[in-house]
Amino acid sequence: MKNLPLWTDTIFTFFVVFLLSFCLLRFSIGAGGALTLALVLSASAAVLLHLFLRRRRRKKGIDECEKDEVHKLAIHLALDTPAHNADLIAKSLNALHGQQNGDTYTEIADDTLQCGQQTAFLKFRFGAVTADEICPILRGKGQKTVFASDFTEEARSLAQAFDVKLLEAKDVYKLVSESGCMPQTLLAPPAHKTSFKEKLSRRISRTSWRGYALSGAMLLLFSLVTVFPLYYIISGGILLSFSAFIRFFGKKGD
Repeated sequence: MKNLPLWTDTIFTFFVVFLLSFCLLRFSIGAGGALTLALVLSASAAVLLHLFLRRRRRKKGIDECEKDEVHKLAIHLALDTPAHNADLIAKSLNALHGQQNGDTYTEIADDTLQCGQQTAFLKFRFGAVTADEICPILRGKGQKTVFASDFTEEARSLAQAFDVKLLEAKDVYKLVSESGCMPQTLLAPPAHKTSFKEKLSRRISRTSWRGYALSGAMLLLFSLVTVFPLYYIISGGILLSFSAFIRFFGKKGD
């Protein structure tokens, strides 16, 4: 199911190009020729887009869906208590690393975690952890790891200089999800009323392409049976083209 979005984009492109090209070509070269040429054009466009998107997604790494899940977990950890966060990270580490020397791999000690020979510090909050917050950690002895949603560039440089390991939101998400310890319910800020500007913004978000695609497709299909097809072809073509535009280039959901 990992490649399902890629294949749905490919099928969508084939459908859009085929419907547009067939409705336009059938007036100049006849139904049979228009059907053949439309199939060739749509198949070529779909194959080219499939290859392009597959290459881009491989370079991109985490897909948009996973980024959204990472963001939700980061908010949950920022809102939850330090004790609950420590328990979640400890359970995740123990689930992945199992038992070592007959003892639990990770144990909670005050406000830190003892992970084998390492000491882990939890700094979950909405803002990025700064270099000033990293400095007290550097004074301790032994190997050290810091868990947080994000770090400033100064904090990253300082941690690298002192060989302190930093694990940010995507690393924490990978740890929790692979261990099977993801909370069933994630904490989130209370929902707020949607303003007119936000409602308008949603009309050009990526999730709204389906309505435009359905409307455009129906108008183009009507052009095949109506006496005056020009209006339906122009209107349907604009809507279908707009649906393709916002599907690939529209505003991403928060």
